[in-house]
Amino acid sequence: MSHQVSNIMKKNILYSAIILFLAIFNSCDVIEGDYMIDGTTNSVDTTSVVKRVLIEDFTGHRCPNCPSAAAELEGIINTYGDRVIGIAIHPHSNFSIPNPLSSSQYTYDFRTEEGDNIDNIFQMASSGLPVGMVNRIGFDGNHQLSKDEWGEKVQTELEKEPIFKINLSSDFTTSSGNISVEVEALTDLNNSYNIVVCLTENNITEWQKDNNIDNENYNHKHVLRKMLNSTFGESIGDNFNSGDIWTKNFNVNISELENQNENYSLNTSFMGNGNCTGWIEDNIEAIAYIYDNSNYEIVQVEKIHLKNN
Repeated sequence: MSHQVSNIMKKNILYSAIILFLAIFNSCDVIEGDYMIDGTTNSVDTTSVVKRVLIEDFTGHRCPNCPSAAAELEGIINTYGDRVIGIAIHPHSNFSIPNPLSSSQYTYDFRTEEGDNIDNIFQMASSGLPVGMVNRIGFDGNHQLSKDEWGEKVQTELEKEPIFKINLSSDFTTSSGNISVEVEALTDLNNSYNIVVCLTENNITEWQKDNNIDNENYNHKHVLRKMLNSTFGESIGDNFNSGDIWTKNFNVNISELENQNENYSLNTSFMGNGNCTGWIEDNIEAIAYIYDNSNYEIVQVEKIHLKNN
């Protein structure tokens, strides 16, 4: 009899522990449903090479709905950590045009030549901002995604096996330095791939239309500053055996890159005013991504801080 009571007590304790665990687990922000596909239980293997996903957020400082898309991007990044990387691209559109320098607001020009080139290919701004791409999947036809579609696409992409590993390092100190990139093929591949290396900047305090509010202290994050090897990068090859390595160093000189953006703003961009400098090196990140030349699909991405603070 005492043995049966003991077993009953153990079962009650076990059931109570399970209920408590489920209650705690279901209260965690990480599993709130917006970013998870129904029925998906596959976990991402982080013991070897981690598959990472790039979200390109097409935005503008005059776009009243764009802050909600930026918040969605941050929510996804908070959920998945460094497995998701964001780039905020301000393409040429009415939402991105700056005011003349004589104005008191919206004078900063976030546009870049590379951002406009990307938009010319993918026609994002013409579909209405905010809009984004997740690993550029679905091109061309189903690649233009609303913010509410990003989370599900990210989960699907994260479950794919990585086919490349990217190692990044930087010896940047003050104003100039080098970024070293090493790419390793993880399997045999016959497709042609390109790599793009770019710089983004966080925590840029500038004007932003947020619904009906003109916010002069808005925190702009993941802002595309410059591609180091052109808009669509360079080839890393079209025939790979598992273990093949591709390496290259990229020179970074902040003053020269600022001047290039300034010249584009002044001489090419519609109503550009040249007010696009003042980059803060401590807030800059280097991002490298590899894409399949046959369909522009991004298959791997990595980032580091430009400066090792």
